[in-house]
Amino acid sequence: MSTLRAGLGWIPTVIESARQTAVLLSRRRLFWIAAGVVALLGVCAHVVGGRAAERIDGRSMFCLLTWWLHSTVLLPWTTLFLGVQAVHGRIEDRTFQFLFLRPVGRIPLLLGNWLAVVLAAALAGGAGVVALFAGVATRPERWLPEGLEWRLLAIFLEVSFLAALAYSAVAVFFGAYFRRPLVWSAFFVVGLQMLTANLPVSAGLRRLTITDPLRRLVLDRVEPNQQLARGLWPAERAFNPDMIGAPVQDLVLFTLVCLGLGMWAYSRTEYDSRSRE
Repeated sequence: MSTLRAGLGWIPTVIESARQTAVLLSRRRLFWIAAGVVALLGVCAHVVGGRAAERIDGRSMFCLLTWWLHSTVLLPWTTLFLGVQAVHGRIEDRTFQFLFLRPVGRIPLLLGNWLAVVLAAALAGGAGVVALFAGVATRPERWLPEGLEWRLLAIFLEVSFLAALAYSAVAVFFGAYFRRPLVWSAFFVVGLQMLTANLPVSAGLRRLTITDPLRRLVLDRVEPNQQLARGLWPAERAFNPDMIGAPVQDLVLFTLVCLGLGMWAYSRTEYDSRSRE
């Protein structure tokens, strides 16, 4: 009886919460949807590779496709959806009442949700990057004379993982705090991310986004020419390496702040049953 009252420890609770959330997110329907989207990305990259202008080489094509289609649209939406479902879905179907009655803390429960979402989003994002690279690689004439740059694949896999960390933190915060987290997610992606990060606004305002440090990381790792740099960052007329700063540090700080806000909201809020959006 004393063991039951004590409950699981902090780390075992995080691990068990992550396991249960991963099972929840690994539904067959979601798997087949993700597999279909990944296959479609590969086909899209192959088709675009055959129709693009001759002056666009394989290196630029892969970077532009992966950045604009994958890193700024598909990966953010996928991660935010998974995170909202992992946290807010249990509030909608009232299973949170069962969890909160158990002798475990809310904070490790939320951290377990976040870890599971990071894993799912990173796997989906990595598969998308590989599919895009494979699609562009089927056009070997675009990669002459150097041939395929496998380094680009590793760079965007790293970017996808860091993006999954940050967007998952935003998702669990929205799911824990807002009554309509998907609506706020849409505002965050379209309003704060796409517009703020791609308009000629102050550097301080751009730091409030995930897109800006991710793009600075891409520019730092890829070392693009001016044409590719303008394609990745249209708001800047000329790319200056001094603008890169410390993108990884900015992403880690952003992730920690969102996680802290999420843990604060999840541990202090008295939830009631909420209808599905």
